Amino acid sequence: MGWFDLDADTAERALRAAFATVLDTSAAEPVGGGVFLAGRSVLTCAHVVNAALGRSMFEPRHPGGVTLRLDFPDGSAEAVIRTWIPPRAPGGGPAVLGALEWQGDLAVLELTTRPPGQVRPQRWNRMARRQKVRAWYGTGHRVSYVDTSVKLCEPDASYLDTDLATGPAIGPGYSGGPLWSYEQEAVVGLVVGQLIGTRAEPGRSYADRAFALSWQTIRAELERVLGAAALGALLPPEPGTLPPGSAARDEQRRLAILVRELLSDPAERGHHARYVAAECGLPAGPAGSAPAPEVLAETLCATPRALAALVESLVRERPADAERFLALGRAAGAAKLLSPSEYDWLIDLLGSQHPPALAEAAQAVLPGLVLPRRLPGGERDFAETLVERLEVYTGGHSIAGPGRPRPPALLKVAEYGAAAFDQAAGQQRPGRHPGQCAGQSAGEELRAWSRRVAGRLGAPYAVLDEYAAEAAEWAARGQDARSAAVAPRVAVRLTRYEHGGRDAAGRFRCALWTDPGDGELRAVPLSGPHPLGPDEVARLVRATLAGWDEPEESGAEGRPGPVVEFFLDEPELGLPAEEWDSADPDDPEYDGEPEPLGLAHPVVVRLAGSLSPVRERERAKALRRRWSNRDRAEPLQLVAGGQELRQVKGAVYRDLDTARIVLGTADRAGRPAVAAICLRLGVPVVLWDRHAPGEVTAAHFGEIAPAGPADGLPERVRSYRAAAWADAAGWPARPVLALEDPSRPPPPVLELADPDDYAPDDGYDSSYDQETSTA
Repeated sequence: MGWFDLDADTAERALRAAFATVLDTSAAEPVGGGVFLAGRSVLTCAHVVNAALGRSMFEPRHPGGVTLRLDFPDGSAEAVIRTWIPPRAPGGGPAVLGALEWQGDLAVLELTTRPPGQVRPQRWNRMARRQKVRAWYGTGHRVSYVDTSVKLCEPDASYLDTDLATGPAIGPGYSGGPLWSYEQEAVVGLVVGQLIGTRAEPGRSYADRAFALSWQTIRAELERVLGAAALGALLPPEPGTLPPGSAARDEQRRLAILVRELLSDPAERGHHARYVAAECGLPAGPAGSAPAPEVLAETLCATPRALAALVESLVRERPADAERFLALGRAAGAAKLLSPSEYDWLIDLLGSQHPPALAEAAQAVLPGLVLPRRLPGGERDFAETLVERLEVYTGGHSIAGPGRPRPPALLKVAEYGAAAFDQAAGQQRPGRHPGQCAGQSAGEELRAWSRRVAGRLGAPYAVLDEYAAEAAEWAARGQDARSAAVAPRVAVRLTRYEHGGRDAAGRFRCALWTDPGDGELRAVPLSGPHPLGPDEVARLVRATLAGWDEPEESGAEGRPGPVVEFFLDEPELGLPAEEWDSADPDDPEYDGEPEPLGLAHPVVVRLAGSLSPVRERERAKALRRRWSNRDRAEPLQLVAGGQELRQVKGAVYRDLDTARIVLGTADRAGRPAVAAICLRLGVPVVLWDRHAPGEVTAAHFGEIAPAGPADGLPERVRSYRAAAWADAAGWPARPVLALEDPSRPPPPVLELADPDDYAPDDGYDSSYDQETSTA
C-alpha cells in the first residue's frame, strides 16, 4: 500500500461513501438513492420518499413527521424530512405517471445523528450537454454503475442516453442517486427515473432513456423554497466562467509547486507527511520513504483537515513556511479551519458542557447564525454540528494591520463560551489563558484551546484578550438576566393519530419531557407508543407532575410553579387541552367530578412543526426581539376582519416590537388559525377566547390583565380558569394562551404519528386533508 492509499480514484470513492440508500419502511429494501450534502442533510427525490412510504409515486402531500432509514457504506442512519418539493407538471398542478417530464421532485432529509463513517460533502458543478456521467443503483454498490451521457440539458428538463451497448441501462431503483462526472470530479445532478412510457406520445417507448435534474435546476428549486442564505449552507456557490473542475486542478497544482519548493528534502517531506497521515487516519508509506509532491498535494485537497494538520506540523519548526501553506489554503477556501487534533479536543470539551450556554455564546458573536436543532443525538452531536457551521467563518486578514490574519469567529465564540462556562461554575476568570493542566476548569481549557489555534493561525493573542474582556461583560449581563425566576415546565408533544368525528376528539400520539427551569428537557419514559384519548393525556400529564421531583424552590415565594406546555401542529392549535379531564375514575378518592387539567396547573400552547430554514431563522430573530420588549410594548388588539392573512401580517409587521396580541376576531372557529399566523411571524404571546361568539373586546379579558407583566400571564390565566369552572356565568371568558419563550427550546423532532393512519375527515377541517391522494 502506497502513501495515503491514493492509487484508486479518490474523489469517486469519496462520492460512494456519501451515497445514501433509501430503504422501504416496511420491507427494508432499497427504493432509490440519495447524496449527502452538508451538516446532516441528504438530497434525494420526493418520489423516492413516497416509494419508501408505500405511497403513490407522485403523491404531492407532505408525508408529515415520519422517520426514514438510510444506509451508507459505513453504517446506517435515520432521517426526517426537512424540505419537501413534490413533483409537479410543467404547467403546474400534479404530475402524472407516464409523463415525459415533470418539475420539482426533491426532498432534503435531515439525519437524526451525525453521518456515519467517511461521509463528507461533495463537489458540485454544472451539468452540460455531452458530459459523460456515471450513476449507481440504489444500493450504491460499485459494480452497479451505469455509464451514460447527457444528450439534452435545458432549465426544465435533462435527458440521458446509455453510451455502451454492452452495459446496463438506468432503470427502477436508480432514482435519487447522484450523477457523477469523472472528468470534473463533481456531482452534476440527480437521476430522476427511467421513461417507461408516455401519455403524450402513445405507442412510443423511451425505456432506454432516463430523465435527470441538473445541478443548476436543483439549485433553483432549493433557492426558491429555502432562500439563498440557507441554500449556501447546503450547496457550493454557482461556479464562475472557468472550465468545470479547473479551480480544483489549479489549487492542487499550486499546492504541488509549494510542496516541491518548501519540502524539497524527501526526508523532511516524509516526516511531515507521516504526521498528516497519522492525524487524518490515512495510511503512510514505508519507513524512510516520502510521497511525491503531487501525491501530497492531492491529499491536502481531498482530505478536509489535512492542510491544517500539515500547518500544525510545520508551525513549530518553520512558522514562515507554515504561513505560506495556510495563506494558499485560505485563498482557495477548500480546507477545514481546524486540524483533526484541534477539532477532537474542542468537541470532547464542548460535548461535556451545557449546550444552551454554548448556543447563547454562538448567537452573541454571530446574531444571524442559524443554530442546529437539538436532535436526539446528545450534546456531542450538537457541538459537532455547531462547530462545523462556525468553521466557515475563517476570519480573513485585518484591515488595520495589513498582512496580519484576523482571528476567526470560532475563537471569539470560544472566549464567549469560556465566560459562559465560568458563570455556570460560579467563576470569574476573564482574560486568562493558562496552559493545559490537570484540574483546570472547562473555561480555562477552552481558552487554552483558543490560544493554541490562534498560535497556529498566526493570529495575535492581544485580540483574544479583547474578546475575553467583552465575553466577561456579556456573561455578567446574561447572568443578571438569568437570575430572574424561571418556571419549571412539562413539555407535551401531541400528534394526531385518529380523528373522532364531530362528537369526539379522537386519539393522539404523546411524548413528554420535564425541565426544572434550566432549559434542558429530560424525556419521560412511557409505557408504550399506544395512542391516547384526551382525558388519558390529561391523566398522564397529571401523573407526571405528581411523580416528578420538582426543584425545591419551585412554588416557594417568588418562584413560579411548573407550567404545562402543549406543542401542537397548526391544525391542532385549537385543541382544548386545558379542559381535558385529569381525574382518574379508578382512584379510590374519585368523587365523580371532572378535574380539568388547567385548574391546578398553568397550561399554555406552543406551535410545533418545522419551517423552512429561512423562515425559521426569521422567526427566531423576531421572537428574541419581541420577547425582549414583552413588558414595554402595549398589547395589540386584532379585531373583526383580522382573519385575512394580509391584514394579520400587516398588523404584526407594523410594529416590530409588538410582543403581545389579543385576538378579538368575530370568527370563533378561525381564531386558532389567526393565532398560528401570529406565532409563525414571531409574536411570542397570543391570547384568545375559545368559545365567545362574535367580536371580543379588550374588556372581555379584563380580569386576566393582558397588559400586565407578561411573565405572570400563565398564572393569571390559570386562576381565571379555576374561577370560571366554579362560576361560568360570572367569569364568561374561556382564555387560550400561546406563549413562545425563545429561551425555552422545543422538544426534539420525533416520529410520533404517520399521517396515513388518520381516519377520514368526517367534518374535521385540517390542512393535512386539503389534497386528494393519487394512489
